[in-house]
Amino acid sequence: MRRRTMLAAGLMAAPLASCASRAEGERVFRQFDPADQASGLADAITIWNADHPDYRVSMETLSPNNPQQFAREANSGSGPDIAQLAFTDVSFMAEPRILTPLAGLVASAPSDADDDLLATDMTTYDGSMWAVPWTADTMALVYRPDVLEQFGATETPQDWEELADVASQITQDSGGDVSGFVFPAGAQFSSAQWFPINYYLWAHGSQLIRVDGERWAVDVSEQELVEAMEYFDGFFTAGITPTAMQAITDYGDPSIVGALDEGSCAMTFMPPAAFRAARETVDGELMTAPMPCGLQDGATHLGGRALGINANCKEPEAAWEFVKFLRSPETFENYPQYPASATTLEQVDVDPAEQGFIDQLPHSESFARYADAPITIGSLQELVNQQFSAVYSGQSEPVVAAQKIISTLTSGLEE
Repeated sequence: MRRRTMLAAGLMAAPLASCASRAEGERVFRQFDPADQASGLADAITIWNADHPDYRVSMETLSPNNPQQFAREANSGSGPDIAQLAFTDVSFMAEPRILTPLAGLVASAPSDADDDLLATDMTTYDGSMWAVPWTADTMALVYRPDVLEQFGATETPQDWEELADVASQITQDSGGDVSGFVFPAGAQFSSAQWFPINYYLWAHGSQLIRVDGERWAVDVSEQELVEAMEYFDGFFTAGITPTAMQAITDYGDPSIVGALDEGSCAMTFMPPAAFRAARETVDGELMTAPMPCGLQDGATHLGGRALGINANCKEPEAAWEFVKFLRSPETFENYPQYPASATTLEQVDVDPAEQGFIDQLPHSESFARYADAPITIGSLQELVNQQFSAVYSGQSEPVVAAQKIISTLTSGLEE
């Protein structure tokens, strides 16, 4: 709660009317994904405008995401009518009431996409819905089927222990020429190892912190952290994952994509956009499957985008109709994202290579489990990545690194 309050106070002090010069009657939809990830969205809006001459919408791209700017604009009485929001931004916008509450609009004009929504825990605040989930994504296991078949693996691993066994066997049988599993293991806070580390903990019944009512507490034991550290370190000590990965932070790094292309990497993990980019580069078939334990509810994360209506919007009912259109199967025919509605997800044609994402998404859960804690998610990432990487490099023993994580979490939650 504290972080939202501080942001709201800052917004009240720094208004910015960047949209004051908008032409009369112009409605604006703002999105923040770069052009290569928003392809087709402009086409969808063209279809909307052709069918709705009385409520035409222009698309505005502001990349990277800048929730503070939208909030300043809305607080000063301006800003886009409809905005794409990261899930984690919704509560920041809801507390100062700069978004339109959606319950009344949903009740008066519902859509099929309202059923089986994903990540509603990230779009509600104080019991009200302030934005609606729009797109959803997660990580999936990415693999070369020909490489797995070459070394006798007829199915992708179902759990983390099986992943280690299959990856080890591939590396051993190839004489070390093929890395059974490759993952970025850099120490920077943005390193993508954050995802599999959490997935491993969640699949084994723990998580870093947990809230009980209003009280936050550490929810992972020293032994559970040690086991997780030894598990991931085992990929390096056994020669399964190249030590060079300890300097890599991004799942789409050229070294990983290049290894997939060469067939020297059997398995890794990626989100949808990175997978699609890799497929364009790799001269060989790439497929996806659920992550280990990916069909276990809550064992993988759910990311994505939401749609909110500015509290200053003069035509909220018409804006809601546009929001409904953006969430419809018609939009996702042009827009290469996954809908954050299980019902709509079943109505969209998906490339068979991406089936792993589709199978896993209904079981994934957002990082809301860490939201609103006295420790930010960014700080959690930095702490975990640094301490796990210290184990990989031999700078720290697992017990010592685990103790540092727990002591830092404990002190941070007491502040």
